[in-house]
Amino acid sequence: MEAAASHACDWSSLPVDVLVQILDHLRWSSHPSFGLVCRQWQSARAFSPFYPAWITPLLLNATDVGATNLRYYSPYYHKNFETASTLRTPDVKIACATGEHLALCSEDLIIHAQLLSGDVHELPPTKNAMFDSVVYDGVRTMFGVDTQFGMLGIARCIRDNTVDAWGDWDFASSDHDQPRFLTSQDCNPVLRDGFLYLLGKDGALAVYDGSRHDEGFNILEKPQGFMFDHKHSYLVKSRGELMAVLIGHRGTPVNVVKLNEHTMQWEKTESLEGRALFTGTSTTTVKKTNIKWMQNKIFLPRLHDWPQNVHVDLVQREDDVAFVPKDGHADTTVKHDDFGTKVMWSYELGQPQEAMEFWGTERVNYGIWINFST
Repeated sequence: MEAAASHACDWSSLPVDVLVQILDHLRWSSHPSFGLVCRQWQSARAFSPFYPAWITPLLLNATDVGATNLRYYSPYYHKNFETASTLRTPDVKIACATGEHLALCSEDLIIHAQLLSGDVHELPPTKNAMFDSVVYDGVRTMFGVDTQFGMLGIARCIRDNTVDAWGDWDFASSDHDQPRFLTSQDCNPVLRDGFLYLLGKDGALAVYDGSRHDEGFNILEKPQGFMFDHKHSYLVKSRGELMAVLIGHRGTPVNVVKLNEHTMQWEKTESLEGRALFTGTSTTTVKKTNIKWMQNKIFLPRLHDWPQNVHVDLVQREDDVAFVPKDGHADTTVKHDDFGTKVMWSYELGQPQEAMEFWGTERVNYGIWINFST
């Protein structure tokens, strides 16, 4: 009798098709723990191959401008995951990314795309206004920023979720008496707590208060400079703080500065406190990571070695997002701890080293960082 009860509770002998059904109801991120239950479960052919999309930010890129398939470059796997989704919108550029949302813009049109569902919505025409950059709050408001000739202009478009439609663009009045504000060459506005920040080429800041829309941008008296030579500068929000990444000509030197909001001055920082910073596109993001070779590093969309293309479906299961290979096979092994340093340009902050120049790297064009982690 006791032997029969023991046999009835032998979970390791469950058929593979039963294990498959169980796994189909679990989040992908729980699969490793599931496989650790027993050796038989780990070796069973019940695990469907997939590449987690939440490990690091991904570089969304396109083969060309116009009608093209979407590709996501993973710095962790050093692979391009290509989906069947296409952007059949000629003469548009990728403007900004917020989570699973993507904004594209042309001369007089803004397009909002939801990457997981594939839904695409055209916003109302911008009345011939040309935006240099676009920012989406991820909920219901799109901001268009015009920085031409040093005169700052802003408009916003609000989505009515009850009818699933975007309203007309609301343009703030421009203050022509305001001094000119020359934005950084790689202007990427940052939205923080309802305020939109623009970085000037000399380290100055302009700020827009969403609750006082009609006033437009206000140019702050401080900060007034970076005190570091650079060619490219990118603004970033991390843990509620404003930071800027300064990169010299051909990739050297590299400095990261943080805004001291008491003195309103930029101060150099020597550590990212275990985080990884992904920049070089119109969206810059910082992520806490447990991957040792990524900690305290800055990554740019420049590759030493072009990656393998894997044709996949982008699939969401509850809060997990993963790439599922179309042929059902996936090689998810990573060779060694410093794998990423060999294939993508990176610089480790705070180490006694010179930043690597861009020689021998190829820039990924039409790219933007996407962060699927929740």
